[in-house]
Amino acid sequence: MFSLALKIGDLSMIVAGALIARSLAYSDTAPPSHLDDLFGLLALLAFHLLGVRRSRHSGGAVRSTSRALFAWLAAQLAVALVSSKYPHADLRGHWIVFWTGLTAALMLMLRFVLYAVLHALRNRGYGRTPVAIVGRAEQGRELAARLASKRGAAFSLELILDTALERDTLVAQVPAVRQLEPFAQLVRAHRVNELWIIDARDDAASVEQVVDMFRDDFVNIRIVPALDGRALPEPAIVDCLGMPVLNVVAAPERGLRVLPKAVFDRLFALCALIGLAPLMTAIALAVKWSSPGPVFFRQSRKGMNGEVFSIYKFRTMYQGADRPGKVTQASRNDTRITRIGRFLRSTSLDELPQFINVLKGEMSVVGPRPHAVEHDEYYKHLVAHYMYRYRIKPGITGWAQVNGYRGETERVEKMAARVMFDIHYIQHWTLGFDLKIIGMTLVHGFAGSNAY
Repeated sequence: MFSLALKIGDLSMIVAGALIARSLAYSDTAPPSHLDDLFGLLALLAFHLLGVRRSRHSGGAVRSTSRALFAWLAAQLAVALVSSKYPHADLRGHWIVFWTGLTAALMLMLRFVLYAVLHALRNRGYGRTPVAIVGRAEQGRELAARLASKRGAAFSLELILDTALERDTLVAQVPAVRQLEPFAQLVRAHRVNELWIIDARDDAASVEQVVDMFRDDFVNIRIVPALDGRALPEPAIVDCLGMPVLNVVAAPERGLRVLPKAVFDRLFALCALIGLAPLMTAIALAVKWSSPGPVFFRQSRKGMNGEVFSIYKFRTMYQGADRPGKVTQASRNDTRITRIGRFLRSTSLDELPQFINVLKGEMSVVGPRPHAVEHDEYYKHLVAHYMYRYRIKPGITGWAQVNGYRGETERVEKMAARVMFDIHYIQHWTLGFDLKIIGMTLVHGFAGSNAY
């Protein structure tokens, strides 16, 4: 969240600097041309592209600020060189010089204020991420001392698991336990969402046990090779308190990187709801005519990070077909399904109201398909990494669906294959990948042999 505020703040300062510099440079001359507007947009784009390259390793305040200023100066230098070949280069050059200096000063002021506020909040115990570690008690003591020496640290040590302890104890005022099961209970009770496994080379089996214990929890699991700052090769390494940390299980990176997806989802959903309004009205009338009951069917599903929401569908079954607390997958020749419902299910037209969920921000156009909460409780014990699907927003269509895994999953092997495709999508997501899946969905249609 803080890095997102920095990026938004930087872009805001760039725009403010451009407007102030423009009024200074063009005060006694003709107003700026559309060509100047174009170079302004080019500067924003260049800064954003340079910023993307530095976004994964923001570092501390000094490093982050120096990289932002370097990216800004490099972007402006490139724009100045290109603009010098076009008419009115002298006047535009004055504008670019004013813009560069003003924006650099504004960015410094902004970052000084933001980091000061963040430091003050963390000194008072706010905004810190609780961390639990798996390692030797001596390592926990060293980490606790390091955190205590950094009053503005982003993390606070809450728990330690050391299987070599003779009994549960306190290490630097931090509870230390020796068994995994009580440790897991404490992690959940303290709402700890960061788990660091320190120097796991001597006991690889313990890593598997820890990952398996928390496979249904939304806990970021990371490996810390050591506390002496040794460097490790890419990828999947982030910096925490000057330590190289290797992600094992962690939510995908958020922030500006996924902003295009969020904007695309809302625009696509809005256009779809407007364009499909006549069709959806006709379907609503047909559903109402087919059998007594509401037009829409609402069911609890899990969204990103396990947050439960109500998914919208056109009703395809007779009212009261499902018993409360129990959800049975639809199968071939299912007597609970109405005649119009069978057609809607086979063509996936019953899914169209989910564009409302997308518009509300609960779903995405493309992503892992959400399952009924009861199914999640069943499959999470049978399929490895099943709950990792909910690290991102669920989608109306997905990589698994366009590869044939749609509809009923009567065998665990089918669900395991669907999860494999979903994880592949999460790990390789790009906006281009989303467009490819949408294109495959439109080309191949929504129908499937397993959709009953």
